[in-house]
Amino acid sequence: MPRYTLPYLLGHSKSAHSDWLRTALIHAVCYCTSVDDFQQERIALELTYLISGYSLLFVETHVKHFFNYFHAQTVRYSRNQSTYDKFRQQWFKFVEQRYELIEQLEKFNNNGRLIQFNYIYDFGPRCRFNREFYKLWIHYFEKHPILSEENSKIILTTTHFHSLNTLLAIDKPSYTTILQ
Repeated sequence: MPRYTLPYLLGHSKSAHSDWLRTALIHAVCYCTSVDDFQQERIALELTYLISGYSLLFVETHVKHFFNYFHAQTVRYSRNQSTYDKFRQQWFKFVEQRYELIEQLEKFNNNGRLIQFNYIYDFGPRCRFNREFYKLWIHYFEKHPILSEENSKIILTTTHFHSLNTLLAIDKPSYTTILQ
């Protein structure tokens, strides 16, 4: 693939390209041992998006979110090798923790102790709802042999009630003209 070309995507290309940017930054962290190599790769990725017609706001928001997620805002413009090395160590530690979490979830799922709730999220403070839900769950099922915090795992996921696609996909009744 040429240097400044994004992959061709069908469907929701903006969200897919958002995911692709995050994935490309993750690959850069994994493969670039030098801070200079990483910075060159990051700049090339940002230029690729700008050349492809994405706004500066889109690029800035997604790159900033990537660094904020790992609490590494200073790494974005830093040329300090030791700071970058710490960031890479943090990244690899994060990957190990993700694998451990996946193994725990599989263990809960295999034992029939993984409970997943999907709820409709329209707007509002989702994090506060999740926090309150977990507090109530722990309070009411603290001593339950199966549903206690130690013996089961609860996953809350949201689904959006309305999106433009669902509104456009609604079948409209067909109208027939009555000829008299």
